Amino acid sequence: MNTSDPADELRRLYPPILTTALVAEMMHCTIGDVRDKVHRGELPAMRWGQQFRFFRDEVIATMIPVNPEESSLEDEEQPEETRGDEA
Repeated sequence: MNTSDPADELRRLYPPILTTALVAEMMHCTIGDVRDKVHRGELPAMRWGQQFRFFRDEVIATMIPVNPEESSLEDEEQPEETRGDEA
């Protein structure tokens, strides 16, 4: 059984400084999505000429829920709300 932390796996797979394309790959989204997150202030980045560069650990930190219990509760509450509407 593999109980390794997914963040540790990302640290092993990606270099400390990332391009926009690498962040998109890491987050399983498009380059445009990454740029949008930067412009909305959801993802920290630094300008490198006309491009962005990202610190791997900051990107990983944005991917980890602030309160993991809260996100699992939201997932569990959704079906109950749906069931209440059907009754």
